[in-house]
Amino acid sequence: MKPIQRHFAKRDEGATAVEFALVAPVLVALTMSIIEFGLIIFTYTTAGNASRDVARRIATGRIAASAASTTLTPQLPAWVRSYATVAVAQTTPSTPSTNIITVNVSFPALRATPTSFLSFAYGSLTLQTATTMQQES
Repeated sequence: MKPIQRHFAKRDEGATAVEFALVAPVLVALTMSIIEFGLIIFTYTTAGNASRDVARRIATGRIAASAASTTLTPQLPAWVRSYATVAVAQTTPSTPSTNIITVNVSFPALRATPTSFLSFAYGSLTLQTATTMQQES
């Protein structure tokens, strides 16, 4: 080996920077994935709680079924409100003792989070939650 090659072969001052440059993108991707998945779970759970709240209000006669969407939508995170679809089904609205109320909330998984880091993984998936309750008489 030439003397200059021996000089550079023994130096390792930049090794840490190179290792960090190789590991940092993986750590950032992992962190972003965890945050995004957490936001999707948060949105889904919030939608489930909102549908349960609205179904309970309809079952107890505090709101009409036609007001379900306007009551439920403000309870959702801001980033998914305009993409959520709310549907209410009743088996026998004229007979409260046998009326079963179902509140469905659905939204695209792509809109369930304000970030789109993992959008390639769940692209066209639609998340849906439903709550069913019997009307109280």
